[in-house]
Amino acid sequence: GVKMIRGPDATHKSLLRHFSEWGHVDQLRLIPNKAIAFVTYTHRACAEFALEAMHCQTLDNDDLLNIRWAYDDPNPRAQQLAKEALEEQFRGHMAEAGLTKIDGAEYDYPIDYEAPSTKRQKGEDG
Repeated sequence: GVKMIRGPDATHKSLLRHFSEWGHVDQLRLIPNKAIAFVTYTHRACAEFALEAMHCQTLDNDDLLNIRWAYDDPNPRAQQLAKEALEEQFRGHMAEAGLTKIDGAEYDYPIDYEAPSTKRQKGEDG
């Protein structure tokens, strides 16, 4: 568990400071009454490294950290927010790459793509 060092704000800052050493922290959720925290990294590799590096370490006090993987949040609202965030991230990457989705098309095309004109069939107009 996470012992409240000097209240939830100080504990949150301490956790963020220690866990940010291993990569960009997207979200840090502290649940003081249960003495637990959830740290979400931008990249899974950072989370894996933090898990190994911070296991059995201490924060700003003498309490050892018990670090393990969390299960997906069963809250439907949290799942919906996570899905929307992932979709928004995907759309951002697509826009950066200059790609859009054309309705009804099987493929994604660059924004400046123009479909070739159709060829005339033999026998049409001569």
